[in-house]
Amino acid sequence: MSTDQPDPLDRIIANSRPQQGQPPAELNEPGNYLVFDRMGSADPVTDASAVFTMGESGRLGVSDPDTVLGIVVGAVDPVTTQDVEAQVSALKLDDAGAGGTSYIPDWTPVAPTPVLAPAKVSPQIVRRNGARVRPEWVIDPDARSPYYPNAYPFSVVGRIFVWADAATPNWSWWGTASLLGVRTILTASHVVPWGSGNWKALFVPAFYDGASIHGTWAASWVTNAQGYSSHAQGDDMAVMRLDVPLGNNLGWFGFRTYNSGWEDQSVWTLPGYPWDKDNGNRPWLHLNFPIIDDDNDGAGVELEYQADTEGGQSGAPVFAWFNGSADVVGTHSGGENNFGEPRQNVAAGGNALTNLLHWARNTWP
Repeated sequence: MSTDQPDPLDRIIANSRPQQGQPPAELNEPGNYLVFDRMGSADPVTDASAVFTMGESGRLGVSDPDTVLGIVVGAVDPVTTQDVEAQVSALKLDDAGAGGTSYIPDWTPVAPTPVLAPAKVSPQIVRRNGARVRPEWVIDPDARSPYYPNAYPFSVVGRIFVWADAATPNWSWWGTASLLGVRTILTASHVVPWGSGNWKALFVPAFYDGASIHGTWAASWVTNAQGYSSHAQGDDMAVMRLDVPLGNNLGWFGFRTYNSGWEDQSVWTLPGYPWDKDNGNRPWLHLNFPIIDDDNDGAGVELEYQADTEGGQSGAPVFAWFNGSADVVGTHSGGENNFGEPRQNVAAGGNALTNLLHWARNTWP
């Protein structure tokens, strides 16, 4: 467990920089998104002409009724804490407990706070699946702000769309996820449709008003997942593998195990895509809040805070800066309203998070 202290604001500002160049062109390649999978096939194709035909009416049709847009993920077997610990031990890492490093590409701007964006006034809606895992709370006064995700690390946070049945045209729910490696994204376990044998998910980094700020095709389909399905809130975490190695061009967060010595320090940030703000079409964040308590829960540690959240932010990273690195200590899970205690929201963290991320980075390079 790290004993480093979070960076003070002046050090974070000193490491900031403007954009150094243009985003790599491959971020916005149509092949990132236009992937077609014949249900159950292990060989997705990116050539639209192979699966679409032009009918006599001039309308585009699907030549194979078993073909879907995206990559169909089969049933995923969840893991136990012991499974992940054994897998990490087998990797023989020099110091697994030390966490993982971040990566910031040379071209990208870096900022301690993002550019604030105007809020759009939209009617409030419920999530498409009609349910939340547990209540989440906006604790008056609402301290969230909308932002434009054009600087690291906010550019590596995105919206993830999940289809519980890949053959259906509309996604089932969304969450928030963030890049933690070349192909690894971190989200909440309850974002994964455990038990489905034909689901799919699309990760769109820096999602803003319907698409990534890097372009229509700056996205990736998910090909695999791992995590704790029978979770409490302390281990409500999962990792997913991306088809496109977006991290090479966008960078990724570092990570570390939370230390209770950081309690009550107002240094943490929680971004994401809440449904009650802009219907999830623009990201919002709560800046500079403290983690007020940490409790062992399930296989992990429940990190408690009064940062404002709502449904759609499940899976969002809770992070601070350490020695110039933006490091995640938890992934947002939900809220709790225990008798005799103030309402609060919580993230899943601890060694369960660190081990899962070490495993993902080394398994999905």
